[in-house]
Amino acid sequence: MSTGIWSAASGAVAHGYSLDVAANNIANATTPGFRSDKAVFRQELAKAVQRGETPSLRYALVRNAVVDFRAGDLTPTGRPLDVALRTDDTFFVVRTRDGERYTRAGGVQISSDGSLTMADGTPYLGPDRKIMKAPMEAGTVAFSKDGRLIVDGVEGTQKLLVVSFKTPAALVRDGNVMFRAPPAAGRPVEAPADLEIGALEGSNASAVGGMTSIVTASRQFEMLTRVIEAFSTIARKAATAVMAKR
Repeated sequence: MSTGIWSAASGAVAHGYSLDVAANNIANATTPGFRSDKAVFRQELAKAVQRGETPSLRYALVRNAVVDFRAGDLTPTGRPLDVALRTDDTFFVVRTRDGERYTRAGGVQISSDGSLTMADGTPYLGPDRKIMKAPMEAGTVAFSKDGRLIVDGVEGTQKLLVVSFKTPAALVRDGNVMFRAPPAAGRPVEAPADLEIGALEGSNASAVGGMTSIVTASRQFEMLTRVIEAFSTIARKAATAVMAKR
């Protein structure tokens, strides 16, 4: 069988991955704090190049999905517990069962025990790495622009922990709006909080851009599947001809 079929198959797999990435971006185009992904590939020359021969065949290999960390637009909500980071390279700190995670999502909720959490119940942390809590008897709860908790109009000592990283591009997605920090990102360093109160940072994913990516990847995928079918037909005919000569 011609090795060309493997080149076409690798391209089909790569474009199939592009479809998955684009579909997830579209699904989260309205998710506050979401950062879109971009599929990244690399070309691998046929092993013939290792033997000093002129390479004539290339394979597309999926490398990974790279997160686009550009900030989304701020959308006013008027809700005092909705907060948005005004600096592009900073993150809120939350606690999961797997340890600390980092997020741009600032739609703060108050749980039944007073904990300040994300929409899914993941709690926000303060600079002391403790879960932030509002008094159960609190009437009104809000935040100051530097992240301090305001209860019944009185600014307290509790404060949202905001951090930055030496290499934020190295952060790894862990869910739709959270990231973990591998060693390559550097250690989280506490940063000044600069918040927009009563607003949420929107997704930086574009539904229109995502649809364009899906159309392009779908056409490429369809073309490559036709190439695979053509190679398969040629191989079957060749095998039939060989068998007929025996």
